[in-house]
Amino acid sequence: MPDHSEKRGNGRGQGRGGQGRDVQVSKALSLLLRHAAEKEGLKMNAQGYASVTDVLQWRKLKSLKVTFPEILHAVDSSDKKRFALLYIPSVQPTESTTQATIVPSTTPDAEHEAGKVADADQPTTSVLESAPATSEAQQSATDHALAVKDTNPANFLIRATQGHSIKTVEAASFLEPLSLSYESKIPDTVVHGTFHSTWPVILQSGGLRCMGRNHIHFATGPSLESVLAVHDGDAAQGKSKPDDSRVISGMRRDAQVLIYIDVRKALAAGIPFWRSENGVILSEGIPVSQSGQTDKGEDQKFVSLDYFDVVAERKIGLGKLWERGEVLQELPENLTNKGNPKGNPKGRR
Repeated sequence: MPDHSEKRGNGRGQGRGGQGRDVQVSKALSLLLRHAAEKEGLKMNAQGYASVTDVLQWRKLKSLKVTFPEILHAVDSSDKKRFALLYIPSVQPTESTTQATIVPSTTPDAEHEAGKVADADQPTTSVLESAPATSEAQQSATDHALAVKDTNPANFLIRATQGHSIKTVEAASFLEPLSLSYESKIPDTVVHGTFHSTWPVILQSGGLRCMGRNHIHFATGPSLESVLAVHDGDAAQGKSKPDDSRVISGMRRDAQVLIYIDVRKALAAGIPFWRSENGVILSEGIPVSQSGQTDKGEDQKFVSLDYFDVVAERKIGLGKLWERGEVLQELPENLTNKGNPKGNPKGRR
């Protein structure tokens, strides 16, 4: 792995708003690649890839004086693997790299660094002949790009691995679908993390919605058994201890309520689920009209309560709140009235 220490400062100093340099850069990249690309005029393909050269020209990154080594460091050091990188040495800048349109192939075993320059008469400056289609290949492509000894950002493409609200980014083009036909690929645990104040809203509305993003996010841990074991063991001692000792992609570490999904039942009902290369499970749900709950608005998609297996509270030791269609206990009002923890102002769920 290359040395990305050629950053401004050591990455741990405090910047604007008391945030370290690394956090500033990572948040800025996430904002651009997940949400702001269209508004800011950044060209990206259906997989969400954009030229690193173009990314570095974004006004916010320019105001922070972000360098190419810092972009590499943001990819390499992200605890939740928020970014993916492709090394495409044949992608060279022409009159305007912002006009680049990357056309990926979905061949799973294609060489991830293949590419060729498009015909000069075409409106594209480069065509990516192939891009990795499985989560393992995508991660391998990122590892390869990070290890390359090349200081030219024009030879790299970057994207956010998940969390997009940009509608032109097509999930099917870069996410690995889960299918009942490939049972071994289905994770044992698919769980959505939320908060005390949000759980009653989810219950009343009949399920989970994307809430402005393209997908609802799920993690593959912690297992229900581990959460209940922690709760039961600590309850006997009159205390609770949340099972949050490790970083879990797809869920905030401070999630208070965990919604466990019967993913096989959901897949059988036609609800699509995908896995991103950083291990997050994603679903857009299905239209309400297909779920039989026509009073919620025909144009909405969601994962309904019908596919919730168990809902557990893990922060103060309440254990199971809901199981297979039955409310076992309600959260106290002093918890639901508190609002969401700092850092989740919109109540993302």
